Amino acid sequence: MWFPHVKQSHSLRLFLSLLLLLVSGALIVARWNRKDVPAEAVVMAQGQSPQTPIQAELITATPAGFEPAEITRPQGRFLLAIDNRSGLDEIDLYLERETGGRVNVPLSRRGKLAWREVIDLPPGTYILRANNDESWRCRITVTR
Repeated sequence: MWFPHVKQSHSLRLFLSLLLLLVSGALIVARWNRKDVPAEAVVMAQGQSPQTPIQAELITATPAGFEPAEITRPQGRFLLAIDNRSGLDEIDLYLERETGGRVNVPLSRRGKLAWREVIDLPPGTYILRANNDESWRCRITVTR
């Protein structure tokens, strides 16, 4: 009489173990693919020592435009991080001064879902724009 219970118990344990393994794997994959980065995460620029951390500013291109729409930060080097979550394969970006004139920052995004560049802008107000939709704007204000 004990053998049927042992067999059912063994089958149940095997099923629960496989279910736990499947759920754990799905959670690991979901965490691995997560691209969220805190807007002010401390990161190291390539070639910098751990004693000289810089801040990152994350801008996400969505189907509705850039998020956030505005950033204010102090003068100094920072990592400008732009993620393409717009659904478009290609976004041509450019940075310009609010008073006019483009800033020479390489923003080539062809085939990239994530773009990272350490930049150092003088104080002023800048606008990040996309050629594909002029309504996409992110105002970047650099203070003294």
